[in-house]
Formats: sequence, C-alpha cells, structure tokens
Amino acid sequence: MKHETKWLAAVAIACGLAAVDSAVADVTIDNFHNFTANALYASWATPAATITSGPTTWEVASIGYGSLWKYEGDINGAGTAQVQLTVDITGDTGVIAGPIVDLVDNNGAWATFAWYGLSAGDYVLTKDLSTAPANFNFADIQHIHLECDPGSFTTGTYDLTFRDLSLVGVIPEPGSLGLFALGALAFGIARRRSR
Repeated sequence: MKHETKWLAAVAIACGLAAVDSAVADVTIDNFHNFTANALYASWATPAATITSGPTTWEVASIGYGSLWKYEGDINGAGTAQVQLTVDITGDTGVIAGPIVDLVDNNGAWATFAWYGLSAGDYVLTKDLSTAPANFNFADIQHIHLECDPGSFTTGTYDLTFRDLSLVGVIPEPGSLGLFALGALAFGIARRRSR
C-alpha cells in the first residue's frame, strides 16, 4: 500500500508540473471596450462609414475595402498557438465580408491572418500562428491593423461588430509533454500493481 501511495504521489506531481508548465493564460490583444482607432483608411475613413464605439464592442458599417490602425503596445503572446478574432457580420442581402488581422511586432514585421468570403453570422475565427513569418516576434506585438475585404460584394453595405482579438492555445513545451507521459506511465503501473 505504501508503494502504491508513492506512485500515486509521483503521478500527481508529474501531472501538476505539466499543467503548470503549459498553463499560460490566453493573451487578449484587444477586447474592443470603448475602442478608438488611431487611424482609419479607405472606406472606413469616409463619411459614408458608420463607426460605433460601445462599452464592449467596436462596429463599422461600410461599403468596399476599409481598415484601421491601432497602437496596442508591448503585448507578449510568446508560446501561444493561434490568433482568434470574435466578430459578428451583418449587412445587406447577400453580404460577404473578409475580416483580416495584421499584427505588427517591435521590429516592424507583419503577420497577416485573413478569412475571406464570409456570409452573415457570428464567428470565432482562428488561424495558426505557424503561418506567420519566421522572424515575427510574438513576445512584443506593438500594433494591429484590422481590415475588411468584401471581395465581389462591392455595392452592398457590410456591418462588422468586433468583440475580441486574442492569442490562444498554448503549445506545451517538450518538458511538459515528457512529464505528462511519465505521469501517465506511473499511473498505469500503480493501477496494474493494485490488481
């Protein structure tokens, strides 16, 4: 019984270490609460665009390509696996929108993530960060550039409501995976001996 207790303790410690090693929280780049862009471009900068900054969202209604620039400053997303954008798309009949997120690091390198051809709906969009340029520094993100490319939907109005932009999905380090495997092995041995 004493031997089994030691194995169970080893399992608990190994699993605990693995959880701690990989338990980096998701990183919010912007939650769009009372959001103000530093600059608006193309159709988003025209009087035809309707911009609504609310307590929990930022909304733009426009026609044609538009974008914004925002200084975020010193966002550390090291160790995350995906960029995640939460956005609602509405608009005229047959609306098509293509939300695009550009992240800009402290060296001026850009990482672009695009979702083209989306119809009306509420979306949690993700893209794998491994598609970013190899020199991109996720440990020091300075700016975001949000865009909408409506593709062939050139005469109708699209309406995008931005709710959250985050980096998510921690990639466990090899040490974490090793500890987890060791813990699973110890658990299996302890279980076998108890029979």
